[in-house]
Amino acid sequence: MTALAVGITYWSSLVHPVAPAHLPPSPAADVNQQLSGYTFTRSDGHRPVFTVHAARTVSYQQSKSTTLEDVTVEMFGPKGDRGDILRTHRCEYDSQSGDFVSSGPVQIEMSAHSSDMPGSGIRGKHRILMETSKVAYHREEEVAETDEPVKFNMGSASGTAVGMVYATRDGWLKLKHKVAVDLQQGTPKAPQPPIHLTASVLRYDKEGGLVALSGPVNVTSGERHAVSEKANIELDDHNHVSRVNLEGHAKAYDVNSLRSVEIGANRVRGDFDAASGILHHITAEDEVTGESKAKGSTSQMTARKLEMDLGGKRPQPLHGVATGNVHINLESQSVLSASDKAAGGKGPEKKMLIAEVVKFDFRTDTHGLKDAETVGPGTLTVTPADPKTGEKVITAGQFLMAFDARSRIQSLRGLAPTQVLFRPPAAAPPGSTSQQSQADRLDALFDVGTQTLREVRQTGNFQYRDGDRQASADDAHYDARTQAMLLLGHPQVWDANSRVKCQRMTIDMRTNTSIGEGKVQATHLPSPAPGAPKASTLPLPTNILADKVVARRQSQIVHYEGHVRAWQGTDVVESSALDVYRAQKRVSSGLNVVTSFLQPAAMVGAQGATPHATGETRPVTIHADFLEYLDEGRRARYHGNVHLVTESTILQSDRLDVYFTQGDTVEGSQVDHAEADGHVKVTQPGRVGSSDHGQYFAGPGKVVLTGGPPSLVDEEKGSTTGQRLTFFIHDDRLFVDGGDKSPSFSKHRVAH
Repeated sequence: MTALAVGITYWSSLVHPVAPAHLPPSPAADVNQQLSGYTFTRSDGHRPVFTVHAARTVSYQQSKSTTLEDVTVEMFGPKGDRGDILRTHRCEYDSQSGDFVSSGPVQIEMSAHSSDMPGSGIRGKHRILMETSKVAYHREEEVAETDEPVKFNMGSASGTAVGMVYATRDGWLKLKHKVAVDLQQGTPKAPQPPIHLTASVLRYDKEGGLVALSGPVNVTSGERHAVSEKANIELDDHNHVSRVNLEGHAKAYDVNSLRSVEIGANRVRGDFDAASGILHHITAEDEVTGESKAKGSTSQMTARKLEMDLGGKRPQPLHGVATGNVHINLESQSVLSASDKAAGGKGPEKKMLIAEVVKFDFRTDTHGLKDAETVGPGTLTVTPADPKTGEKVITAGQFLMAFDARSRIQSLRGLAPTQVLFRPPAAAPPGSTSQQSQADRLDALFDVGTQTLREVRQTGNFQYRDGDRQASADDAHYDARTQAMLLLGHPQVWDANSRVKCQRMTIDMRTNTSIGEGKVQATHLPSPAPGAPKASTLPLPTNILADKVVARRQSQIVHYEGHVRAWQGTDVVESSALDVYRAQKRVSSGLNVVTSFLQPAAMVGAQGATPHATGETRPVTIHADFLEYLDEGRRARYHGNVHLVTESTILQSDRLDVYFTQGDTVEGSQVDHAEADGHVKVTQPGRVGSSDHGQYFAGPGKVVLTGGPPSLVDEEKGSTTGQRLTFFIHDDRLFVDGGDKSPSFSKHRVAH
């Protein structure tokens, strides 16, 4: 049978000859071995490290390396579940060390089989494609490295770099130089401007989903731009940006047609919405600075921390909070016409707010400031443009502020306790002091046109201090234009020597003038003379009632008008007006003055007998057109139509000087004597005296008439004249002094 088979085969070969076989070309002279369909797996213990697939291998006699062609390398990672793939046309493989080098183009696909793996939605299980060349893989470090240009694509991110290091075991990727990355944001229905960033170095950790960049780092998204020394980008489960962290002199800019915003800090964090990829929150920390510029307004801020919520298709600020020694400067340009500016515009008024925490809201239409509030105490310093007006420093337990559509402050509300410090202007006279007010609540309004402080209203337990002058009321209104403060609700003003109450009080802070109106009640204490010993009794106050009072602090003149009534002890002055010159210790009256005083007990006695006191003081009333009182010399001078009335005697004259004793009791002083000039006339029941000059001595009730010559007409005794006539108002005594040259003359009635 064997022979039969051999024969058949041989016969067949003769009938059907076989074509000659095509053998492969002979290898080169130095080729040691040549194989096709090569596969090799490198393991670390029981853990596969990588598997090399090649369509062809060539080993050389003089070299330890093997050339692999059409190569695919699978890298499995520390747990053997990564499945990263490296592809190249040709590489040199060292079978002893496990290193290989590709001199041509290389493609790297990280997480190449993620779509086929369970739990592919886990962070980091998404493909990353890279294209480069001249990649060297070092088996010992399990690192693939190149210094050539790199292109990469990772889901919505793509970019370029120069040089790469890829740790196959630990799963991190480092781009060495000139990194540029584009991150697509938003969704097809709600697209967002892509994020473009550049950096010197980028490192990506697959397991943590973190991208770290070192700088300088530049991030741009539409009209927004940010720079920093380094940055971290956190990715979500779908490799979308979830957070951006900028560190090291970070600055963020946003410029649009409405305003430009700049934020700076040592650390800035931006949080993105996972679904839409829209920036929704910004956090800046450590030496935070911010500036917002719009047409006609500029605001600047410093703080330790700033947080802002953003919203809308094109994210814009909605809410914010600044914490840690917050300083906010507000500066707004006037919107007045050119002529108005020339007339009164002095430039922008500056405002600085200081607080520990400030919250603020933005308008949804213009994205400017809508309102702001401090959490706890705050201080607002208003610096007027006009150098003739001083700063106002406003403090409160809490501030609530409202802004207009241009981010210009409209109103300010302060909650208890509130205080306003009115500092003197730079051009104020030397020695000028600050004025201070405080109350439970404060409301300030700002002028829309000039953006200057217009009005401040303080209510509830209002108190005011200007040096030694103080004031109080239920309600106070300050007008910044006139620098006048109106006090309502039981207002009163006082200092060490006076107190004024009324229904309405206005304090002109420029001239230090106080104007009180309606049921004025004033009390004045005499100022002791410099170096005078302390009085043994309390000083006797002067009380004044009037319709209006004007007190000028600079000149120390107090003017009263309208139904003025003043009294000190039992001394009373009534007039249409009264002026008190405190520095000169002088008082002058208006038209139609009436005064009432006490004089000592009358000294009476028959002719030739010793006079004796009646035991009681007696009133004296004086009417005149005007009165002027001088504390020096204790003298009151009356002018025009003077009438002195005491008991049954009336003394009339053109002028009258009344002298008082120095009071040493709370009852005060008394009239000592008076001197009358000009058309002097003394009228008593039954007799009338006249002269050019007259003297009245209150104690003895004596009248001395001289000049004219004097005359006395008695209805019963006739008339008498002489150089000097002396008579008494309590009895019928009369002394006539004719002198050597003017003998006396008497004319008596003769009874029939």
